[in-house]
Amino acid sequence: MLKISLTQWQIFCAVIDLGGYARAAKVLNKSHSSLHHAVQKLQDQLGIQLIEVTGKQVSLTDLGEVMHRRAKLLVEEAETLEKLAPLLKQGWEPEITLAIDTIYPKQFLSKVLGKFTEENPISRLQIKEVVLQGAADTIAEKKADLVISPLVPRGIIGVPLMTQLLKPYAHVSHPLHDLSGEFTSRQMEEFLQIVIRDNSQNQNRQIGGWLKSEQRWTVDSLSQARDIMKSGNGFCWAPPEMMAEDADLKPLVGEQNLDRLVALYIVMPNGELSGPGVQLLSKLFQEAHLTECASQIY
Repeated sequence: MLKISLTQWQIFCAVIDLGGYARAAKVLNKSHSSLHHAVQKLQDQLGIQLIEVTGKQVSLTDLGEVMHRRAKLLVEEAETLEKLAPLLKQGWEPEITLAIDTIYPKQFLSKVLGKFTEENPISRLQIKEVVLQGAADTIAEKKADLVISPLVPRGIIGVPLMTQLLKPYAHVSHPLHDLSGEFTSRQMEEFLQIVIRDNSQNQNRQIGGWLKSEQRWTVDSLSQARDIMKSGNGFCWAPPEMMAEDADLKPLVGEQNLDRLVALYIVMPNGELSGPGVQLLSKLFQEAHLTECASQIY
């Protein structure tokens, strides 16, 4: 059994963090003498001096500094445990699987996950990347609790989330840049195209996008496609924000507009049976894009 109670550590931390016994007594709604007695008993039990008192000022000894850091972690963990209990009672999921199509903007993801962690400290997240029909399969087979997908299987309700712009990118030295504004899509067929692999297991999957180049290299991710293009090989349709930091890559400009717009939907495969954590995550994604739309309008 532990010799020292959690309350003693809590009082010790409060005295230090609040700058003395008087403020700590007021916040904890305890008498000055009871706090002083608790800290003194703590020191006696440990056999070391933690606090030095000069007048009304308290300060930590060198050993007290070490114990204070550890004690704060202990108290914070105990407070977290108490907060988790009612969340568990409300049915918050221990783990949530989130599947996101590879073209979804990563800056939105980081913002949403930051807010999610603040509001739901209990659910662990499994995040996986999916592509095209692979995203639709994940929805149909319920392999994830929440999916951001460009394709929604028949009979499933998807909430429109955003429209993602895709442009064809290539290295600045690519021959098509020499024909800027003059070449046709027919001429593009003569050059190597980098394609992101559709990770569907369905042999009858629906292939989307422009796939007319005779020579194609298929890769697993946009980051792999970017690395290949930076070496001077091929072109690939990609979100501008993912290519913005690479000065060696720039969008191709043809005789006709080569841009593509892809609608992305957010889907809860389990529908109304989804737990509160999944519903919160879905709400946060939708709010993030509503906020972005409002900022663009104004």
